[in-house]
Amino acid sequence: MTYDLANSFIVVLPHTIIQIPATSNLSWLTLFYTLPRELVAKRPEFLELPRNVYQVLSSEKYTQMINSDSFLELVWDCCAWTAWQAFVVPGKNGYREIPGNWQDYSGYFPLWSLSYYVLNFIRNKMEGPMEFGFQRLFTMNLWRDAEWMSYQHFYNLIGNLTELIVKENDWQPMIDAVWNNRQLEDYNGQNLTARDFLRKWTHSRTAEHVSIEEILETGMTVGKERLYDLPANENFTEQVNSKLDMASFMATLSERDKLMLAMRRDNKSLAEIAAAVGYKTPSAAQKRIMKLVEQFQAFLANP
Repeated sequence: MTYDLANSFIVVLPHTIIQIPATSNLSWLTLFYTLPRELVAKRPEFLELPRNVYQVLSSEKYTQMINSDSFLELVWDCCAWTAWQAFVVPGKNGYREIPGNWQDYSGYFPLWSLSYYVLNFIRNKMEGPMEFGFQRLFTMNLWRDAEWMSYQHFYNLIGNLTELIVKENDWQPMIDAVWNNRQLEDYNGQNLTARDFLRKWTHSRTAEHVSIEEILETGMTVGKERLYDLPANENFTEQVNSKLDMASFMATLSERDKLMLAMRRDNKSLAEIAAAVGYKTPSAAQKRIMKLVEQFQAFLANP
């Protein structure tokens, strides 16, 4: 088995290592489990999805549901709508939330694109530093279901993470540029906000159209990397080999490395692992675990 560590989520279990490609629909299951019941009820068929990852993967019906476009639309739309509400834009007296109803703005508005793009970062935050990801899901008690999150908890979670990601990646100047250079096509034409903007726009047509793509083409850096589209829907190929025996690999490791894998398998936090083996930071422990996964891959390739 080949592990693509840069584009996958890795789960360490007692007798196997699971790879979940970031391009698969399954990779969004952690965010699905953050959605409150009232939002999932917008597409009531997904209320049927078990709150236990093992039950999901053991059923062809449920895996087909996850591999559907409707599943992605539910997760992306709910989370992007919430992230949108965390953006702030320039106003007369400082920064403010984006004014008006979200329906006032058309799908051409670049900040709508940004609200979907931020979901990749949110997913990675949950999988890494927050430890709310697949390692937790797979190491929960087999008979325990993920609890429903309240609407307020979900709103706070996505909102706080969005604010953090905007700050970490220095996106506010880009958001300011987008807001200060709005165009007619950024608005839906049948609302007061659009009509008010039209009146102002007819008096000053000097604003240059700005999009996220154009900002990137002119050299503006966002988080030291280019923006990219959310992954296209791809069929998920299950890469779990339940018969994989790690005993011989574990025998090649130091006691410290064995302890790290064992603690990760038992869903211990990165902070707990770092403290147990003498690392100064949780990120150092995470890097070492990923290095061990690379060693495991090489071990399998050269038995």
